[in-house]
Amino acid sequence: MDVLAAMGVFVRVVDLKSFSLAAAELGISSSSVSKQVSHLEQHVGARLLQRTTRRLSVTEVGAAYHEKCQAILSDVDEAENLVSQLQGKPKGVLKINANMTFGQQLLSRAIPEFMAAYPDVQLEVALDDSDVELLKDGFDLALRITHPSLPDSSLIAREIASVPLFLCATPAYLAQHGHPQTPEALKQHNCLVFMLASNTNTWTLTNTAGSQTIQVGGDLKANNSLMVLQAALAHRGVANLASFVIGKYVEEGQLELLLPDYQAERLSLYAIYPERKYIAPKVSLFIEFFKGWLDDNLQQKFDLTGHL
Repeated sequence: MDVLAAMGVFVRVVDLKSFSLAAAELGISSSSVSKQVSHLEQHVGARLLQRTTRRLSVTEVGAAYHEKCQAILSDVDEAENLVSQLQGKPKGVLKINANMTFGQQLLSRAIPEFMAAYPDVQLEVALDDSDVELLKDGFDLALRITHPSLPDSSLIAREIASVPLFLCATPAYLAQHGHPQTPEALKQHNCLVFMLASNTNTWTLTNTAGSQTIQVGGDLKANNSLMVLQAALAHRGVANLASFVIGKYVEEGQLELLLPDYQAERLSLYAIYPERKYIAPKVSLFIEFFKGWLDDNLQQKFDLTGHL
């Protein structure tokens, strides 16, 4: 029995609380997962998991062993990472989690270029707007757009890009409802809200006189910015969306920018990864590559006519 491999299987079973989910993630059969855990229990001479037809739970010994296994596997990973760093050859599987729309519109364009530059790295990408637990969910790296401050954690959060937001609406909507001339006037408009954004019900705008935060409301709140975009394009109201979401529609004249004397909020894109002594070359190289790619491709600003 390969004890390290069995430890890895056991850790994923405990983290996912499922033999079948661990098997699917590891690309092996559920029976193979069960056998490896059983062999590991025989090897250590203790019951690690309690199994019933409906429930899987960790024994007290299993919980302590799980913690040690995580530490051992992390040390092995760091040792391999150190060798890779010294050789300067990134390789292996890089698991990335990113915001849904950002991943669809920007990350998806950058990844083929990264793969061409580093053919020994294989990528597994999951797009998800909810919070993820990197270690528990098995990711090496998460990309998250949020406000520039993050809560303290055991993770490293490195800002790699600034993402400006812009207020916009269609010419048809504005012809019917009028152009808001002040931030306060937004209260009289149907505001379409991306409800997973940290600015869900309040929009902050800044000019030379200072900042104003406006409580907004409307008939749509959605957890995906593309749904908000489509509602705006259907002349339903005013949206506050990232430049990469609305860029081409502004250029084509389908959307107009509002309140040109005010700067809407700027969010930050963070690369978030576990705090370790040695960062895997595949992680650090991807972060540097993607930061440079965004510098060249992320739409940063519009002029008053809607051109970049």
